[in-house]
Amino acid sequence: MELFKPESYRNGIIWSSAFNICGRSMAFLQHWLVGFYFGTHSDTDVFFFTYNVILFISYFFQNFTIAVLVPRGIDLRVRSSERDSVGFFNGFLTIYALSGLLLFLLASGFTVPLFSHVSSFSEDILASNLELMRWCLPMVFLNIVVCLMTEIMASYKYFTFPNTVNLINSTLGVVFILFSHDVLGLRSVAIGLVFGYVVNLLLLILSMKRLLKWRFSVCSFRKVKAVMSFGIYAQLGYSVYLLALYVPQYLLSRFPEGSLTAVAFADKIVCVPSIFLVSQITNVMAIKFNNLVSRSQFTEVARLLEKLLLTVAFGLFIIAVGVSFTSEWIVNLLFGLSKFSAESLDLTAKMLSMMILNLPFLFIYDLFMRVFNAYQKQKVFAWVQLGTQGLIIALYLLLIPMFGLDSYPPSLALPYIAVSYLVVPLFKRYCPEMRVGHYYAFLVVFTVVFAVYYYHAFFV
Repeated sequence: MELFKPESYRNGIIWSSAFNICGRSMAFLQHWLVGFYFGTHSDTDVFFFTYNVILFISYFFQNFTIAVLVPRGIDLRVRSSERDSVGFFNGFLTIYALSGLLLFLLASGFTVPLFSHVSSFSEDILASNLELMRWCLPMVFLNIVVCLMTEIMASYKYFTFPNTVNLINSTLGVVFILFSHDVLGLRSVAIGLVFGYVVNLLLLILSMKRLLKWRFSVCSFRKVKAVMSFGIYAQLGYSVYLLALYVPQYLLSRFPEGSLTAVAFADKIVCVPSIFLVSQITNVMAIKFNNLVSRSQFTEVARLLEKLLLTVAFGLFIIAVGVSFTSEWIVNLLFGLSKFSAESLDLTAKMLSMMILNLPFLFIYDLFMRVFNAYQKQKVFAWVQLGTQGLIIALYLLLIPMFGLDSYPPSLALPYIAVSYLVVPLFKRYCPEMRVGHYYAFLVVFTVVFAVYYYHAFFV
């Protein structure tokens, strides 16, 4: 493959998936090195909280870019002119850059007061990590701008750029940790990531000018009001999803030092099968479902869905149970020689053993959401997402303050389990060909194992 040439959709899927795997692997290595060299303490809690909040902000802009800006920009390119499309993208690139710069300046000027309001950390802990947090803050501006530019490149069929950016960031993060952790401490991670974003920004500017003949001087704000009005509706459901990501970060920051970091590492381990299995399978199957629905082959849709629900979900169930029972061994293998305390190792293993059991239910949820999109039932998708994430937030706020850290995994899992049961009758309205007997039988088995494990974790 020649990286800097437009790709076909088939090659784009293959190579972007390959770069995604490499980038995610390097990102996991980066986080593993953080655990190996720095363990779980209040400073790692602050780092992960700050880094995650920055990612949540960038996700908000990224979703708006993918759901609203890119389709509109491509439409202008096809129906109007290349110049109108370039001006449209540059207008929003300016808005993104100014928004990111404003957020960066506000956060830099009021770092401790701001983070004392959005987290449960004491001001003393935040003040002692002020330099670390301020090294993270440039990523607010850089991430927002870089994400828009990579999606612009992808809209011209340079599909590997988004994943190439992630690979460069993670690689430089790893390099900085390896060679400067003794001198810079945790700041080495933040500095490596910031340096990676700067490299990516320069690479994207050069690539857009060279490959797309991009003129950054062409700028238009004529479509901003209309696009922003439409985008409000596209962002509502996603905002609830982001809130569901943020709420546990806030609640976990009030627990003893190292707790947030331990949960973060358990989540990173869970993400390995989630990203490499769930995401890859659903991404590929989404294309298949789109093709089948466009040809009105609804019986084939039902058969493929049944096959995936019975085979893949069962395989993920076996993986989840296996990881759950070997969680202590896995955590000790990964972090036993690191600076993790014995209590942190036990907590990470316990969180992993519970969180991994959500894997088959998460796959079922993602798969049905892809199918609803294929049927162009965006309203159904939005309401299901709104209900699921809203219930997750409610359970977080109710259970975590009452029962502590042990209630975090079931608060996340229970809404996905409920959706796994309720979404099938809803889907049969659009695909009556689907047979649900075997699916429900497997689902009951999954749920019973899940319930028995959590009963043992809480009451035995």
